[in-house]
Amino acid sequence: MSNNLRRFGTFEGVFTPTILTIIGVIMYLRLGWVVGNAGFGGALLIILLAKLVTVTTGLSIASLTTNVRIGAGGSYTMISHSLGLEVGGAIGIPLYLSQSLGGALYISGFTEAWISIFPAHSPHLVSTVVLLALLVISLISAKVAMKIQFVIMAIIVGSLISFFMGRGGTETNIVLWGNFTKAPFWAVFAIFFPAVTGIEAGAAMSGDVKDPRKNLPVGILAGIGVSLVIYIAVAFWLDNLAAPEELVSNYTIMMDISRWRLIIIAAIFGATLSSALGSIVGGPRTLMALGQDKVLPFYRVFARKSKKGEPRYSILFTAIIIEVSLLLGDLNTIAPLLTMFFLITYGALNIAVAVEKGIGIPSFRPTFKIPIIVPIVGGLWSFIVMFLINPVFASIAIILILMFYVVQVKRRLRAPWGDVRSGLFNAIAEWGAKTSARMPRHAKTWKPNLMIPIEDPKVWGHLMEFIGDVVFPKGTLRLFSIKIIEQGVQNKISDLAVRLFKREISYQPSQIERSIDDLEKELSELSNPIKEKGIFTANTVIECQHFIEGISIITQIMRGMFFPPNIIFLTMSADPQKDKRLEEMIAIAIREKLGVCVLLHHPKGAFGKNKEINVWLRFGSPNKDLAILTALQLQRNWNGHIRILAAVKSKDEQQKATIILSRVAEWARIPSKSEISVIIGDFKEILQKAPPADLNVFGVSDDLNCNSMRELSTLSEISCIFVKDSGEESILA
Repeated sequence: MSNNLRRFGTFEGVFTPTILTIIGVIMYLRLGWVVGNAGFGGALLIILLAKLVTVTTGLSIASLTTNVRIGAGGSYTMISHSLGLEVGGAIGIPLYLSQSLGGALYISGFTEAWISIFPAHSPHLVSTVVLLALLVISLISAKVAMKIQFVIMAIIVGSLISFFMGRGGTETNIVLWGNFTKAPFWAVFAIFFPAVTGIEAGAAMSGDVKDPRKNLPVGILAGIGVSLVIYIAVAFWLDNLAAPEELVSNYTIMMDISRWRLIIIAAIFGATLSSALGSIVGGPRTLMALGQDKVLPFYRVFARKSKKGEPRYSILFTAIIIEVSLLLGDLNTIAPLLTMFFLITYGALNIAVAVEKGIGIPSFRPTFKIPIIVPIVGGLWSFIVMFLINPVFASIAIILILMFYVVQVKRRLRAPWGDVRSGLFNAIAEWGAKTSARMPRHAKTWKPNLMIPIEDPKVWGHLMEFIGDVVFPKGTLRLFSIKIIEQGVQNKISDLAVRLFKREISYQPSQIERSIDDLEKELSELSNPIKEKGIFTANTVIECQHFIEGISIITQIMRGMFFPPNIIFLTMSADPQKDKRLEEMIAIAIREKLGVCVLLHHPKGAFGKNKEINVWLRFGSPNKDLAILTALQLQRNWNGHIRILAAVKSKDEQQKATIILSRVAEWARIPSKSEISVIIGDFKEILQKAPPADLNVFGVSDDLNCNSMRELSTLSEISCIFVKDSGEESILA
């Protein structure tokens, strides 16, 4: 919204709606009952505990609004800009409904008071007339609504003067702690608490004030502070002028004590009207912000504004909701749920500040600084109060918020602003990585973290499902590719870099850079099926003059990272001329203490039915751990069957190998349906006659070269994977 439409200052735009929503019917009709039950000391404690929520939230709002530019939408916008659009939308929708239905509750309160004086009038007619009057005022201009609230404020000030000028009927003493004859402490607290939930009325005007960074903090905190003083003073005066028995039995005690009874009645009417008007003015602005961010269906309608900046369609829709609610009646049933939504909003605002302050990101530098304990206490106390007031409605509200959140996540909305969620998880990851680095590494925590060098992403598409089966569900995958740059091109790039540094030329993406971008895009598209399974995947492209040199560099870099890869996954090319390069890559992996998996994919058989896995082990195999762990990963994700095989030369060796492999299977906790088969004869002959399988798993011996791998694959006529342990794996863990 342009500055010429941001027309309200602190007093008119924020303080007035805030204070008028806080100073409401609970003060006039229930505060005496609270004091009669709790005494002045108990009432003071209840007021302070209730105010603790709004004081901490007000301070958090001040911190948030002095850090970023806040547009329309109030609390919804603040939460969205901090915790993300999904969280903001999940809270913003019920917040808007609470604001709208709160307006219906306030109109119902006005109607009840009106009918008590004019019992012949129709309640529905009175409610509808009041709603239409408030609707006309809000449609004309929020400015007119604010002017009317000045009149109401004057009436309330007059009522307070009348009250403090009143005299009680008998001499009484201050009761510091009451007997709680009508209700226990927390039940009395629950009755009183809605009195302090009024800061949303001021926050909702964030898009209409001249300077949100100044107006919102000052107006809201001033409203909280002034109302706190008023509530304490009224509680003290009630306890001073009336006996506890009279306070708990007479809801209209403030009228009876006051100098002029009529002005108290006018103030009750004014308080309900001002709160209802605040809902009809503030609620549509939250709805408009939700529409602008495309959170709602028919968002274009709700996002529209008049030339004067009024969200007229949102105002009309809000009025319809209020009227339907009034016709249905029984709003008292859902009133506690509305309070829960307000409390969740307050909690989220505090959490947003605690998160931004806690993770220490440089972008969070508000001019209004608060200690981190303030939002932590505010957030925790907000959720505690929810369950103190009504645990059933608290649970329902949280479930509804979670449902809204799931819907927003599935819609995959994109916000034009950033949020702190990635920073939060980065902070958690950094803390976890630092903590993990201080602990000794153990095979018990091993999981398949693969790094895969990819020369041409286009030829890898048919293998990604298999790779996903190797790492799912908790493994990770890092794809990287090497962009080969010839020496002449490298010299040209170096010259361009020098000229850019000297500002002799401006930056223009070169053809080389565009090809690197294309390669990165292809890697990203290749990894998408894995990402969709929820597996962590990262992609990298580096420039280098030689492929093997690039492999060596990036392997060393990745091994020095937090959460480093522990397996290099390679494929054997159909071109035997590339075998030497594959052997060099295996040597690099061994040097860097990485496990090795080499896949030789059968062009026709592929992975068959993804069911039968033959694991070939030999006596004293140093690679049995990675071979069995890989087979177990595939067996779980294929719902397959493992068969452990070995070839021996004699019957004595057969008996001994059978005992050893049985123990290995037991120690490795291989599924009971797995088979162990030790066959006497020549290994290569046995391989050709072995039970049919969809995949062979072999250990890579020190003397096994690419020619040997090709031969074994040809003999078995199925896809084969050759593995070599790094020493970090253990089937015993």
